[in-house]
Amino acid sequence: MTPEYRIEAEKQITSYLDSNDVKNIKYMQVEQTFNDLGVEIHVWNVKAEGGNWWVVEGEGAPMNLYTQDNFYFSADEAYSFHMGITQRLQARHHKEFKHIIDELPLDIEWIKSISRRLNIAAQNLNEVSGAEDIQGIGLTCRESLIELATVLVEANSGVLEKNNLKAADFKGVAREAISIYAQGRRNDTLRKHSRNMAEMAWDYSSEIVHSPNRNIPDAKICLLFTCAIVSVFQNLYLKHLGFDAEQKCPECKSMDISLNTIDNDFLIMRCNECGHEKPVEAAQMDGE
Repeated sequence: MTPEYRIEAEKQITSYLDSNDVKNIKYMQVEQTFNDLGVEIHVWNVKAEGGNWWVVEGEGAPMNLYTQDNFYFSADEAYSFHMGITQRLQARHHKEFKHIIDELPLDIEWIKSISRRLNIAAQNLNEVSGAEDIQGIGLTCRESLIELATVLVEANSGVLEKNNLKAADFKGVAREAISIYAQGRRNDTLRKHSRNMAEMAWDYSSEIVHSPNRNIPDAKICLLFTCAIVSVFQNLYLKHLGFDAEQKCPECKSMDISLNTIDNDFLIMRCNECGHEKPVEAAQMDGE
């Protein structure tokens, strides 16, 4: 671990802990580093006000924290549990892949009510009989964005107080959430475009609400803008967790990778696209 990596990791961990209401960090140090799956994963020992925690982070793994007080008594236990959950989530992510059009809006737990609302609006497009119906669709889109802002505030505690925002200020909340989910210089352009999309979705839905001269294509465009920004935020959140750091084949760059155990001594990472294989050192069994 380079000094630069440590400094950046400590900043990200501090921010992550703060978002999970873990305050007043008294001690933070890497307890153990693992690379048995071909990637370097660090387990940090964190002592803070109200409890002690393991924080797991590293290459190709989303960051997460586990309490030391009740369940996870060692760095090895926290690492093993974390990587098992990570691999299951990544497998499900690939299995449940949908075409981008089908993904709008995403049918996921934390935006199901938004998804239901927008799908009803889409059905209502087939029954438009006047300008007030189109304005109603614009209103539904705007209410969905306000609900999205509420979700973002709940997921990022303190964002209102720190930035002097109101809960219904979708553009303000969206701007700050994007800064949290897409940090760093390499995401400069992503932050810019995401903020533009958020403003575009809000401003156009407001235009639809207040204009009596819009037509059905305008309402469809309004729905597309709203669905798109909901999907963007979900994928920004996945990116923030680390799902944009999946393993790639060193030959063809495919991410369709499988791990196979050979005689319990080592793993073979095999590319399902081009067939390239690479040995990966496995963890030594206890007692050997």
